[in-house]
Amino acid sequence: MGHVTRRRGRPTVYVAGSLFLDIVMCGLEHAPRPGEEQWIGGSGVMPGGVANQAVACARLGLNSAVITYLGQDRPGSWVREMLADELVDMSYAEYTPHQNITVSLVMEGDRALTTHGKDEVPIPRDDLPAPDVFLVSLPYLVRAQDRIAQWREQGTIVIADAGWDATGEWPREHLEALAAADVFVPNCSEAMHYTRTLTIPEAAEALTSFVPTVVVTCGAQGVHIAHRSEGSPTAVVVPALEVDAIDTTGAGDAFSAGLATGLATGAPLTDAVHLGQCAAAWTVCRIGGSSAAPHMGELGEWVAQDPRIDALAGQSVRNIQAKLDSVTAL
Repeated sequence: MGHVTRRRGRPTVYVAGSLFLDIVMCGLEHAPRPGEEQWIGGSGVMPGGVANQAVACARLGLNSAVITYLGQDRPGSWVREMLADELVDMSYAEYTPHQNITVSLVMEGDRALTTHGKDEVPIPRDDLPAPDVFLVSLPYLVRAQDRIAQWREQGTIVIADAGWDATGEWPREHLEALAAADVFVPNCSEAMHYTRTLTIPEAAEALTSFVPTVVVTCGAQGVHIAHRSEGSPTAVVVPALEVDAIDTTGAGDAFSAGLATGLATGAPLTDAVHLGQCAAAWTVCRIGGSSAAPHMGELGEWVAQDPRIDALAGQSVRNIQAKLDSVTAL
């Protein structure tokens, strides 16, 4: 099912999560009103959800595979075709009758989502080989932590993200499951909710009690990194990149994909964070989630054309691109 030939020498990433057909409408002047039709300046149809990270990883140069449910209906066939075009391996996915669908309405740089379907993800099969990197959400990590811990023992880098907890509980069992992860990537609000702290540095330091490395994304406040060491946790703040955002759909996923790509090549954490920032910055300047993810080559050219971004992150992007090029040439 959906097998894609892997690119020689490239690291492999698995991404687990729910899959959607995304319909994005960008540029609404106001929220929809009953009986009214708005004509807008931009739109797109693309695979979403877990596809945001999977496509971004594939475009940046990794061999990317999804662990998810694929719909057997017409929307599902569209999603499968688009993922195949992006060289995303679907051979580890399972079938479900209907494809999840999300309509994203973008207003004033933010979005409102309307979704139909089921938020379900299959547990990895026992015969799956260990990937170089595994991208996973905290709730899924709780469900599959034994299998994921086995992969980690075999050398897999496990990167966990949070996802908003609509219940407001922010349960401790999620944090305890981080014992099976190497890196946790929440945004600042998620970090403070989970740790019941009032500042980003406090939250980042508290999270190092559960996971070796914490990367907290904070928008205009940059990225706060905390790393557990023998003494007190070490901390650093990476400045934000300034761009004019159009659509924030998939920005966090693009960041995680850039981070995963950097770490998969053996790049230093700060270089990987810079690549994540650049991938996210590129994405928010365009409409859509997965369809707005950058290819590594075009991202490098875009970074080099902006002196401000190039000064902060350009060398990191070039270093990682060179690492990917070198393994492909072997």
